[in-house]
Amino acid sequence: MSQAAVPTCLLAALAAVVVLVPGGSAASTCSADELAVYRVFLDTHWSRDTFPKQYPEWRPPAGWSKMVGRTHDASYWLFREGEMASAGLQAFAEKGHSDSLEAADHEGVYDEFTAPPVPRGVGRTVADFFLDGNHSLVSVAVRVVPSPDWFIGVDSLDLCRGNHWIDSIAIEVDPMDAGTDNGFTFTAPNWPSEPKEPVARITSKRPSHPANSFYYPKLDKLPSIATLTFVKERVYHLSAELSRNASRGRDAVHAVVDGNDISNDLSPSLGASLGGGLGGSVFDSTESAIRRTSKARRSKKGSRQAKHCQVSEWSPWSACSVSCGVGDATRSRRVLEHPRRGGTPCPALQERRWCGGHSECPQNFFNW
Repeated sequence: MSQAAVPTCLLAALAAVVVLVPGGSAASTCSADELAVYRVFLDTHWSRDTFPKQYPEWRPPAGWSKMVGRTHDASYWLFREGEMASAGLQAFAEKGHSDSLEAADHEGVYDEFTAPPVPRGVGRTVADFFLDGNHSLVSVAVRVVPSPDWFIGVDSLDLCRGNHWIDSIAIEVDPMDAGTDNGFTFTAPNWPSEPKEPVARITSKRPSHPANSFYYPKLDKLPSIATLTFVKERVYHLSAELSRNASRGRDAVHAVVDGNDISNDLSPSLGASLGGGLGGSVFDSTESAIRRTSKARRSKKGSRQAKHCQVSEWSPWSACSVSCGVGDATRSRRVLEHPRRGGTPCPALQERRWCGGHSECPQNFFNW
């Protein structure tokens, strides 16, 4: 599919009623064996004809920041109407700074993606991203430029309906107020909200102040300012990818148990052990290789207290092993105290999950 155009059949999706349920839908049952690739098109319609009031022509002219997006599970949200904006969202909505958003290391986030800015009020930008059956929600935010703290986006859109991935969906989005600045106009000076207010939708009548740049009291609804269209590009199946990656090398894991060095060869490849249906998209590459090798030591007068294995917290997930296509990511932990005298053996010290890379993909790489 060319980036230059969206199929006309997608226009029918605009007539669909889209309900975004905070936290996602409990009905999502797409398989964790699947990795879906989607493309998102942002088409913006902010012009002087549609929004004549205080339309910014220069320093800066009407435009849009880069798109910031996340795919995730129900434990995470980028923003949520009715909730307070995070510090990262505040910095993004007010200044366009996305560092704190992009650096967020949240366990529920699967993929982070961006798209280039749209330098004018009317234009288009495009990005690709990945989801799996355990992380089927997507959230997107784009700042209105210039503005006090206004942005557009979607919160926790579930691209898995029933047991299949949606082919395409288009959503008309409204401007949102982050609730961190009191400015009414596009070019208002900085005026921090004290106290801050929850994230709220901007309508033709709210905020109800004549100075508000989006205040059109004679309209029932604001004209469309932007449309987000999500199109399924491809679905990978883990079982097929495993067969393609069967030639990968074997990992070696060394477990030290009760003072004895035990060396075990593993062959997880991309996931030789599925851990009971992937165990939440995570491949356990070491647990099956760690075995008890010592017996309890008992003195003539009775048994001594066992020492159980203690391990550190998991490290963050590594970057995906590929920059384009399907690869894997790992995380590890280390032994803090080895088991002794029949204590509980150490658990898995490394986990692997599959992931997708799209940062260096050529145009139309994921097209069928």
